[in-house]
Amino acid sequence: MNKKTVLLTIEALLCVITAAVLIVLDLSIYMKGLAARAENPMANIYTAEAIADNAVFVLPLFVLIALVTILSTFLSVRDDNQDKAATGIDIGKNVANTGADNITNKVRLTVLALAIIFIIIGIFNGSMSDVLIKASKICTECIGLG
Repeated sequence: MNKKTVLLTIEALLCVITAAVLIVLDLSIYMKGLAARAENPMANIYTAEAIADNAVFVLPLFVLIALVTILSTFLSVRDDNQDKAATGIDIGKNVANTGADNITNKVRLTVLALAIIFIIIGIFNGSMSDVLIKASKICTECIGLG
């Protein structure tokens, strides 16, 4: 296996594991909330504290995914099948490579760096708890999960 296949496989596995962990954590929050509602029907199932307690388990996975993505970007690892045109369509078939891929990678890396910086700033100024509270209220009030 070459480095491209290994990095793409690791990234895919990390995404699948993260999704599975998020599902299990969401179910555990929901089951604990149902137990709390049995005692007090007006209890709030999705509290910021419950979400923050469980976020500790998934945060390292997000960091690993970000690191593998950054490593893949620096090593110029891409899935060759990702940008192939649909069969039967000749759009872009005879277009020469003008170096736009290099500019695109620099723009992507810049946007990724800015996103990480703004996420860190948001965590330190307390916006993360506000977003978690708003997200839990949207799930419980609008979608009707709780």
